[in-house]
Amino acid sequence: MPTYSFPIIDENNPLYCPAITASTYLSSLRHQAHRRSTRSQFKPPSDQLLMSFAARILEKALQEGDHMPLENLPQSGNDESILASFTAPGCEQLSFITHRKKSRPPLKRKRSNTFSDIHGSPKYARSTLSIHESSFEISVKRERLHYFSSKYAYSPFVVPKKSPAKTTLSEALKVKIGSLEDELYGPPIGTESPRGLKPFIERLDAMMPGIRLKERLCKLPDLSHQAIADFLGENGMMAVHVSTLVSHFVSGLLNPRVLDSLRASEIWRLALAETLSDEDGLNLAGKSVFTVFSKLNGFLFLSELSFSSVRVQDIDLVSITHLPRLTTLHLNNTGIGNEAVYHLVALRRSLLHLSIATNPHIDDDAVPALLFLSKLSFLTILDTSIEMPGLRRLARTIYDERRIIDIEIPSACERYIDNMAQLYLLEPAPPHVANPAVVPELSAAALKRNLAAHAACNPAIVASGTKPEMAARLKDLLETREMDLLVREMLQSGDASPAACQ
Repeated sequence: MPTYSFPIIDENNPLYCPAITASTYLSSLRHQAHRRSTRSQFKPPSDQLLMSFAARILEKALQEGDHMPLENLPQSGNDESILASFTAPGCEQLSFITHRKKSRPPLKRKRSNTFSDIHGSPKYARSTLSIHESSFEISVKRERLHYFSSKYAYSPFVVPKKSPAKTTLSEALKVKIGSLEDELYGPPIGTESPRGLKPFIERLDAMMPGIRLKERLCKLPDLSHQAIADFLGENGMMAVHVSTLVSHFVSGLLNPRVLDSLRASEIWRLALAETLSDEDGLNLAGKSVFTVFSKLNGFLFLSELSFSSVRVQDIDLVSITHLPRLTTLHLNNTGIGNEAVYHLVALRRSLLHLSIATNPHIDDDAVPALLFLSKLSFLTILDTSIEMPGLRRLARTIYDERRIIDIEIPSACERYIDNMAQLYLLEPAPPHVANPAVVPELSAAALKRNLAAHAACNPAIVASGTKPEMAARLKDLLETREMDLLVREMLQSGDASPAACQ
């Protein structure tokens, strides 16, 4: 028989009552009271607090001895007779409870065998833990925001939607291979025939709606992929409306999506000045153009590329270094520095024409990188910070390797070459020497005589001193003259001949 020393409490259901009879509960109390009576001392008061109210009343009556022994209580299952026979002092509360219970008709309990999430457990049953959480189930569906029409938009990772039941394994593999080929080599652009150009123009018109692009392209006299690329590169920007918070941003007609469509074409020239133009910070997609060039197997026929007069970061040029046929590159007024010139060394096998003019951050430290571009036939370094020391080094290498190059130098260097006759004796005649190698063999009088001839052209030259001092001064002067003559010959004819040193 289970023993209940205190009532079982259900915090979630205050009306819970264990399914035991009163006689069973009182029998349990009788055994506990009998064990306590045999002890010499009572337990601490803290133990009594654990007992129910009825148990404490019975124990108090047992201690006073004015009641019926607890062992002689009737063993009948009638709970009311047990409580009525108990008349010990201090138990009036029990009698009151008994009489009140008799005077009130029994209540009818409405039992329910089903569980309800709203009403909880039945009134007099112990509550159970509910794990029913269907009301908290949520689902998230992400949708991509499209600013343009998706009818002709190209994405190499979008696989056409087909019914899973109708799609066979071979068809799925073909679709996957096709998407990978488009990503690797670019989307198919079609031929330059009227039948091939029409869908391509419709695709471009869907990419840039609202500017009547289809109508304007169809009016071109010689319609081809190159003519389309030239038109888009030369006709400025378009404003694209986004929302009420951001009224519009500016996008070049040769934006990344259009360039990606042209990857597999045979165009040989691109001008991206308008596409990369900052437009007061509104051209948000301008820098994304370089990501298109970074893809392999694209623009295999491109030979001329222009970024003139737009802001370009040095690291951006890494994206174009794999173009196999790039021969002409315009980087005028782009703000690049020496680092950008070193990135261009990767194009040394194909690059023939290079323009880095109007970039003041490029100085003499970029000359070693320019020397690696051995196939250059045209170079402009106008309005850069390259000075005569760097130019002399460039001219010496061109002379030693017998290169032929047309070069434009900074204005300060050009003025220096034009005024060479005012810096030293330009054409020494015997007994004056022109070869710096023979200076150590000259006497002190000969050294002084040569320095005096140069001082007649340039008063800043000192024609006196000890013999070692005059020898070192004359040797430096003749070496400078020799290198300057190489620079002059390179500018005049593009071919520095050995006769320039004589």
